[in-house]
Amino acid sequence: MTNEPNSDRVLRRTLLKAGAVIGGALGMLPSATASGSENETQTDETTTSDPAQSQRGYVIAVDGITDRDRYMNEYFSVAAETTAAHDGEALVISFDPTVLAGEWGHDLTIVLEFPSVQAAREWYADDALQEVRPIRRETTAYSNKIVTSQYSPEAQA
Repeated sequence: MTNEPNSDRVLRRTLLKAGAVIGGALGMLPSATASGSENETQTDETTTSDPAQSQRGYVIAVDGITDRDRYMNEYFSVAAETTAAHDGEALVISFDPTVLAGEWGHDLTIVLEFPSVQAAREWYADDALQEVRPIRRETTAYSNKIVTSQYSPEAQA
């Protein structure tokens, strides 16, 4: 018997993590926090764990695009630039995901990763992104976005 990870276990663990992130974002799980003194921050005279600073932050977005050329050229390009400026990285950009269960009628699905929840919030408030937000509204039937922290199984114990 080897200690190599079983591909079914790796897939299961990946799906559980994804479900936990989504569940946490929807309020189905308690807010995840980091454990251990190395992830704690000092506020006033007490030490507390601050997930907004210590855990990676994720923005999950789904858009119903009505004008793809304008959306991509005038909004998406600025969103991509500001993501990079806030040390963010696009983990998922999909116009045609494979639906495993249920219905998924979104034209675009995006998952962005940032160093912290606070960094994700700062990206969303970025002045350049604020300037092109009207373009996003004009080129989509809807645009849903959430920000959530990294799932931490230690915090659930």
